[in-house]
Amino acid sequence: MTELRTVHLPTAHNSFYHIAGFCILFLNKIRHAIQGYRSPRPFPVSEIDRAIDYDYSVVDRWTETLSEYVGAPVSLENRAILELGPGADLGAGLITLLRGARKYNALDVNNLVATVPKALYDALFAKMHRDGAAEDEISLLSQQLDLTLAGSNDRLNYVVRGDFDITAFANEGIDTVFSQAAFEHFDDIPATFARLTRTVRPGAVLIAEIDLSTHTRWIRDIDPLNIYRYSDFIYNLFRFAGSPNRVRPGEYVKILRELGWENVQVKPLVRVDDQYLAGVIPRLARRFRDASAEIEFLSVMLCATRP
Repeated sequence: MTELRTVHLPTAHNSFYHIAGFCILFLNKIRHAIQGYRSPRPFPVSEIDRAIDYDYSVVDRWTETLSEYVGAPVSLENRAILELGPGADLGAGLITLLRGARKYNALDVNNLVATVPKALYDALFAKMHRDGAAEDEISLLSQQLDLTLAGSNDRLNYVVRGDFDITAFANEGIDTVFSQAAFEHFDDIPATFARLTRTVRPGAVLIAEIDLSTHTRWIRDIDPLNIYRYSDFIYNLFRFAGSPNRVRPGEYVKILRELGWENVQVKPLVRVDDQYLAGVIPRLARRFRDASAEIEFLSVMLCATRP
């Protein structure tokens, strides 16, 4: 069982962090306008071993959380999976297929997979072989990957849509929805959940890890609540597609329950220490100072069941 981890931070230098964060918001908006969306991870896919370890850790955490949520050991055997926002590569999808998933579907707005080096998948298949996967299993996965990269999706069904229309998977019999650090990038959470509700089968389970902290690398390490310092007017002025939406855990729960989802749970994964929290709360935008915002949490796992 994953334990709640506390991040210990230096005393908040509020005035400096406020100014620095404002400059970062401004620069990130310019950078995104010039470069577009590059990478959802703090490291590039060229770090092949690290990328493969990350993919395995994500699938392991999904499976572990799913087992904890339903209260019994479960596998991915024969599941029709939908991943929202798969990001940098298709490693997680290939791992789910190796572990018995009937089909892996994935939806993203940006086609980041197109730039993944072949060496990453070669190394992934080599690891699978070392871990005991049979040659014919790896051959089938390799064939599925080739079909997907050629635009002929089969069991590895990777779809890129600018409108992020989840209902495109309505005929796939989705019974399990996974997501890893993607929901915080979605611009319209109520619309996303409404489409998901219309798409998945009754009884489908959602397991989504949500990164609630500041995303910019340097300031994230010293002031992870930096994005919550600014009013909605200021923050929205510098927002761009894919920047953190600042939706807090209780808001996700409320939206799902209003749509009829059951057994909605939030499991905190990472929180800030009390000393940093006490120093920063008075300097946050007003709506994030209330206890209901649960601003202490930097990362959570969201679980729910479609009735």
